[in-house]
Amino acid sequence: MLLPFFSFSQITISNGTLTFPKTEYNQVADQLLNIVNDYDVAVNVTIRSHNKDFYVDDSIVEVKANSRSAVTVHFKPTHNITYNSEIVVVSATKTGSIAVDVRGVGQYSAYYSSTFDLSEEDLKKELKTIVSSGYKNLGYTGARDAMYGSIDNKSGKVECVYTGRQATFNSRSGANSNSFNCEHTWPQSLFNKNEPERADIHHLFPTDVNSNSRRGSYPFGVVSSASWSEGGSKQGGGKFEPRDAHKGDCARAMFYFAIRYQNYSSFLNSQENILRTWATAHPPTQLSIDRNNAIFSYQKNRNPFTDYPEFMERITSISSNSSASTLHAVVSSVPAITISSLSTAAQFDYNLVLTNTGNQRELFTGFGNGDANVTFPKTAFEIAPGESHTLKVSITPSKTAINDEIQLTSSDVTLKIPVMITGLSAIKEISRSKMVVSLYPEVLRVSGVAGSALTLYDSKGKIVYFNEIQSDFTEIETSSLASGLYFVEAIGGSLVPQVQKVLIP
Repeated sequence: MLLPFFSFSQITISNGTLTFPKTEYNQVADQLLNIVNDYDVAVNVTIRSHNKDFYVDDSIVEVKANSRSAVTVHFKPTHNITYNSEIVVVSATKTGSIAVDVRGVGQYSAYYSSTFDLSEEDLKKELKTIVSSGYKNLGYTGARDAMYGSIDNKSGKVECVYTGRQATFNSRSGANSNSFNCEHTWPQSLFNKNEPERADIHHLFPTDVNSNSRRGSYPFGVVSSASWSEGGSKQGGGKFEPRDAHKGDCARAMFYFAIRYQNYSSFLNSQENILRTWATAHPPTQLSIDRNNAIFSYQKNRNPFTDYPEFMERITSISSNSSASTLHAVVSSVPAITISSLSTAAQFDYNLVLTNTGNQRELFTGFGNGDANVTFPKTAFEIAPGESHTLKVSITPSKTAINDEIQLTSSDVTLKIPVMITGLSAIKEISRSKMVVSLYPEVLRVSGVAGSALTLYDSKGKIVYFNEIQSDFTEIETSSLASGLYFVEAIGGSLVPQVQKVLIP
């Protein structure tokens, strides 16, 4: 990021926290963020969100000179949880970055209200309670009657989920005469055909007899060498791969069954990863949603993973004890502090925002950098998950370039942020023969005068500086000098005596 240098101005925001009202799943709530630009030129700012459920329409915003821009921040929750995250406003100036705390609450339907803010084993247990409560067992005969006659009957036709073959019937006898039967996604041999497992329509689907037989009790997986295939489904190598149209529904049926009942014979263990992939790649279609609603009208329970696929993001494992993986992650608002075109020697503070995007508290106790012109507080600080810490980096411009690196360490995280600052640009540079006079803010540098006697006169001829110079250059501080015309005289050494005029503002 290349940051031009401006003086005596800054980028600010109207408030450091945006609090959104309770918002239903996939609905949108808005809040305004006012970004104020005190500079005399337009400034671009980049807005970065650390949670996809908070977002802006355009991530790069131009804020006109001496003006403000109102940016709409959207909140579109995909979970029924309490949200606490950060948005970072990064300006292309010496101001650096500004952290904005964003908070909100997402809501699901009343059926799942008791899952609010739950995850892992707690969520699994609560989902089991929900889908078990009020459940109405139709029995295997009643389940098939409901499937063939209504739930999976579309304008008189029933379709095989594995092959796509359609047939016209609406009863068990019609299914038999058309070579259709009922597929148990979780093989019934693994639970001894027990009720209500055998009759739970959330894992039952109509299939033609041959494809059902081909699936048998094989686990689901990717089939690389098929011994049988039809309609996109394949069997081979001890695995069965359903066609793409059924992959997502198949996965969600397996997850439902394991939550509602149990992981019989550890059948899900070897399949969970690929089923998660399928569930993500093939989200619920309208047909899937309609089927879930229809099953609810009969069984009085729902498949949570069809209603809210995002539940899987809060459950690390369905097949075994579920606990969130430890994640240590802290990100810097910029990959490097890079500033050019300096025109004043005044110290300035650059705000570096550090955001904890992991799930563990991070205590930073190790600090380091090498350049004395770059300083920052070297006291311990802690960042909670979803929060930010603003590190104020003080930079004193130098005539030579600054090439430094800020290092911050906790027990599990190390951050290295390069600091690259160009040297001060001379306000004016005058050269004659070998002598070069460069006027910087607060400093007058004279080079090419080794072995000379150097004198500085004011406009009235008064000597205000004298020195015998042995090095390649010398510097005269101008902060104590009045504004006006001065004369630089170098005599001796290899130089022909010479005088140069310089106007100090």
